Amino acid sequence: MQKIIYVFLAVSLFLTILSSCQEEPKKTTIILSKASLNYIKWIEAEDVIILDAYTIKNTDSILDLADGIILTGGEDINPLEYNDTSNIKLCGKINFRRDTLERKLFDFAFNNKLPLIGVCRGMQMMNVAMGGTLYGDIPTQLGTGVIHRNKGEVMHEIVLCDTSSLIFPDGKDDFMVNSWHHQGLKDISKDLRIIARSYDGLPEAVVMNSSVHPFMIAVQFHPERLGKYNAIYQQMRSSFFRAISN
Repeated sequence: MQKIIYVFLAVSLFLTILSSCQEEPKKTTIILSKASLNYIKWIEAEDVIILDAYTIKNTDSILDLADGIILTGGEDINPLEYNDTSNIKLCGKINFRRDTLERKLFDFAFNNKLPLIGVCRGMQMMNVAMGGTLYGDIPTQLGTGVIHRNKGEVMHEIVLCDTSSLIFPDGKDDFMVNSWHHQGLKDISKDLRIIARSYDGLPEAVVMNSSVHPFMIAVQFHPERLGKYNAIYQQMRSSFFRAISN
C-alpha cells in the first residue's frame, strides 16, 4: 500500500512539474497608432494584447512585438508628406508627431510583411506612404454631391467597383457606411486597388496589391463604430486575425 502511495505521489509530482514547464499559449499583439475605446472593443479578445503607440515614447521597444498594426482615424495629414503646399490652408491643426509615428509604423509593417489595416486617416496615410496624394477639402475640391461630414458623423452609401472578401461580405454590391472626414484619396498609388467608392467617385476602400504586400487593407469610413453585428465590422476583423495567424 505504501509503495502505491509513493508511485501516486511521484506521478502527481511529475505531472505538476510537466504542467509548470509547458509554455502559456502565445498572445497576439496588435499596435494601434492611436487608441480609442471603439478600436479596442473592435479587436479585443482574451489572447490579444493591445498597445497604444501614441502613448509609448520609445516606439522601437514595441515594434518587434507586433503581430499586426492598425492605423486609426484622426487629424489631417501634413500636405508636405505628399509634396503639396496648396493644401496647407485647407487643413486643420497638423499633428507632426503623429505623421512621423504612422509613417514609421507603416514602413515597419510594409518591410516586415505584417498585416495592417488603415481606417479613415489610416487609409489616407497608406496612400500617401505609397506615393499617392489627397484632396485637402472635399467640398471645396470635389463638391457636395455626397456629404462626408456635417458637424459630426453622417451616413452615406458606397458601391463596390471591385471585389475583396477581406473587407466586404459576399452577396451585396452596395453598403451604407458612416463618414466623418473632409479629406480623401486623390491620386491613387499604383500599388493600391480601389474596392469601393462613394457616388461622388471618392475611394472608400482599398487593398494593397498582394504582389507588394500580403495583407494591407483600408477604408475611409469607421468600421469600429458600425457595431459588432455589422457585416463589415465582422469581416474586416476576422480577415485581419486570419492574416495574422497565417
